[in-house]
Amino acid sequence: MKSFRAKSGPFEQQLHFSIDEIDQICRDALAKEKLLPAEPEPIRIERFVEKQFGCSVDYRDDLGEGVLGCTLFNPKGAVLAIAVSSRINEGTTSGQRRERSTVAHEAGHGLMHTSLFMPSPDQGRLGIEQSSHENLDLRQKRILCRDADIRYASGKQRAYDGRWWEWQANRAIGGLLLPKVLVQKALVGFLKPTSINSSGGLPSESRSAATDHLADVFDVNPAVARIRLDEMYPEAGAQLEF
Repeated sequence: MKSFRAKSGPFEQQLHFSIDEIDQICRDALAKEKLLPAEPEPIRIERFVEKQFGCSVDYRDDLGEGVLGCTLFNPKGAVLAIAVSSRINEGTTSGQRRERSTVAHEAGHGLMHTSLFMPSPDQGRLGIEQSSHENLDLRQKRILCRDADIRYASGKQRAYDGRWWEWQANRAIGGLLLPKVLVQKALVGFLKPTSINSSGGLPSESRSAATDHLADVFDVNPAVARIRLDEMYPEAGAQLEF
């Protein structure tokens, strides 16, 4: 992780994590709480929140218009609460899986962004356009995440409008719900040896079936599984770093 003084934005400092660093942070946290399974299976993400942060996921219907999740920090920067909209899960498999991804996104904020909410006389002095940080409430020390924030999408900078903290939290969805070591085990039978990767590559003709397989094994929506595959076994021309 690198930290440097921000030239713009709502925070005094800007944090940079590589994808590998985010994966390691997530894996270490799961292992520490004894919630990293030996074999591929759904991660108990709510239990992880309880053990890692000392709070239960609070499912609420009053988070505000369009808000899917919220992470609240205490005056020392530690996670005080993680809340998720009770409207996400409409009783379908897709809704339940979207709820899991939202919890993982908020947990990503909790794992990586505590230092951003520690007391500082300079915090928030720089300021950026409201459209770029409307999900931040620095006075109450919380991040309010909307649908456009929790999307685990392309990872390209222009898709996040400068909100690097949301890019990082979205990367944590894969790190927490689809740990690399378990994904590799789950993909045995899909991977083929290549001249540049001794552990194997994912042939393009197998990508769709592998996506569906990961979605079922780890109880995530196919979109989450597909982006995780693109991170670990990128196709030509993919851009994943922010």
